[in-house]
Amino acid sequence: MAGRFTPTRPWNTSAGVLLLAGLLLLAGCGEKSVTKAPVPPSTGNVVIDTDPDSLDGPWNLTGPAGLFVAGRGDTTLTKVEPGEYVIAWDPVSEWYTPFAQRLDLTAGGEIRFGGAYTPDNPFQGMEFGTDATLEVVTWNLEHFPKNGQVTVDMAARAIMTMDVDILALQEIENPVYFRELDDKLADWTGIRASSSSYSMNLAYLYRTDGDWVVDSVKEILTGFRREFPRAPYVMEGRFKGVGVVVIDNHFKCCGDNYIDEDPWDEEARRRDAGLLLDDYVRDNYQDRRVIIVGDLNDSLTDNPANNVFNVFLNDSGTWRFVDLGIAEGPSSGWSFPGWPSHLDHILINAPLFSAWEGPAAAVAVMPLFQGLAGGWNEYDRNLSDHLPVAVKLVP
Repeated sequence: MAGRFTPTRPWNTSAGVLLLAGLLLLAGCGEKSVTKAPVPPSTGNVVIDTDPDSLDGPWNLTGPAGLFVAGRGDTTLTKVEPGEYVIAWDPVSEWYTPFAQRLDLTAGGEIRFGGAYTPDNPFQGMEFGTDATLEVVTWNLEHFPKNGQVTVDMAARAIMTMDVDILALQEIENPVYFRELDDKLADWTGIRASSSSYSMNLAYLYRTDGDWVVDSVKEILTGFRREFPRAPYVMEGRFKGVGVVVIDNHFKCCGDNYIDEDPWDEEARRRDAGLLLDDYVRDNYQDRRVIIVGDLNDSLTDNPANNVFNVFLNDSGTWRFVDLGIAEGPSSGWSFPGWPSHLDHILINAPLFSAWEGPAAAVAVMPLFQGLAGGWNEYDRNLSDHLPVAVKLVP
């Protein structure tokens, strides 16, 4: 056999021992032998885990260099090239299909795709978006993720069902879980601020397969921590070529419903935050289409003497709260049922008034808890104490 040593004569045991000893002695003299470092692996593994196992759920995987693999059930692909991998789960009759997922594989690493088929979609009927309209949602995902992986999975399913373009989020505390949420949404991108106190950061999730194109994302008014414990987060972009500015906020909470002269009074801080936002938009986006959203932590319907939003409410030629009708309506329709109160608002400026008056425009508090077996208690335990508020219009 090639490469195998075959003696041409019988091996002399004594001579062999002496020869071996001599070689070992020589090996100990002079320069030490050099041990080469192991070559790092250039490939990795992709693990696919479907649930329940008995369903043997079907999937399609795409990857670098035109890779396409179709399979069923639990599978591990070894020694595959690093790069971006996307898995899409195929429908199974009478089961709700998991979300497509996107993960990046590094050389020598391993990524894991998990797809859980469920008997139904608890958020069915919560569809809000259309191809013709721009949808912006404000959603305080309380201490995200409130219940770990359960929260991530439920939030992903709710987002995909609502079928909107932009989510302006508050209280996104854990960046690792936020990345996982982003990864579960194959045609979405997530971006999170990082300067907020106690990691209660603002964030955006936005679709990348539609008509919304992002130009920039930045924090503003970062030097005003009294007014903004969380600096406003601005996204500038275009919907079908039309420029729109979205400003995400999370105002200071709490208070006694009275505006006091004390500068650290909670209501005074919220009032002054509104004044700063009004000035900023006038100075920087005077003729631009602007949507201010967020958990603004106060009511639109307080009496004028103690209403923190007077700067907007008293200037109807410049500003309009599109959710004012919700605030003036029954408490069953408010965004913060646990109090109950309506704290999450959507404000537009004059260049968007005609869009708001168009036939496609609408605003709604999304009652995501209605399809859950445990109702509001299950929603509050696993997602948030706030409901999302959504607007759609044609800018």
